[in-house]
Amino acid sequence: MAVFLAPSRHRAAEVDQFREVMKLVNARAQLYEKAALGFSCEETVIQGKFSSGTGENKKEQKNRYDYLYEGSADSGYREVRMLPSKTGDPADSKEVDPDLDVPGVYDWALLFTKQHQPYFRFEWAGTERVGFQTAAIIAFRGAKTFDRGKEIQEWSGRVWVNNESGNFVKVEADPNGQEERLAQKTDEWRKALRIVGISTKRQPRGFHYRLEFTVDKFGLSFPGEAETRRFALDITGEEELKERTVQRFRSYVFFNVNSAEDFLGLETPGTTPAPTPPEK
Repeated sequence: MAVFLAPSRHRAAEVDQFREVMKLVNARAQLYEKAALGFSCEETVIQGKFSSGTGENKKEQKNRYDYLYEGSADSGYREVRMLPSKTGDPADSKEVDPDLDVPGVYDWALLFTKQHQPYFRFEWAGTERVGFQTAAIIAFRGAKTFDRGKEIQEWSGRVWVNNESGNFVKVEADPNGQEERLAQKTDEWRKALRIVGISTKRQPRGFHYRLEFTVDKFGLSFPGEAETRRFALDITGEEELKERTVQRFRSYVFFNVNSAEDFLGLETPGTTPAPTPPEK
């Protein structure tokens, strides 16, 4: 069962505000789950590798995919990426897995659903003005030990939601236990035997993840850009950027939906409506 905590030193009004926000996002979760199988979009993935000495982007790779979701609330969902053919013939496109080692972007939109909520601890973290909207901030911590980072339960961080609608604004997350693990690894690395100035231990490495929901459609906000930063710590504990992956999402196409009323009438999760051709 999910745990919802508000610090005891907060005023009663803040505790009440947290409870109201949790009610709001719990109700909104049903719409996000309903939309999971209701769209496709274009995803561009830009992966760069950086030089430790200069910080320059020494190698960059860019790919474009057709992106959608499949599965059900019971069995779970997965991302599907299709690499368009060079000829433009849809029959020649193929499914690919770029192995990004982060959760699917829309997995975060399901954070407050019954599927995921029992595996998280939530706490009130205040409010903040983001652009033209006031966002409530909810801190979260997943219940799973960090492995590869494919599941959102392996991450901890904060999520910003619109204070009035409950729509997602952004997510910032790090692997569960990363701060403690890096402190231990850094200590071991500093004490390790060095040969010609090079440690026999590998530099401590970590991740930072950020996702922004910038596409507004039919009363919901959808993922617009995600960024994963992989870094190593130097001898002083400063971060050295090693790899940066940016995912950009655009050209959303919604299946059999032309209005907010149509969206509210979508099929329940677990069935995939037949797609309508994208507009020219």
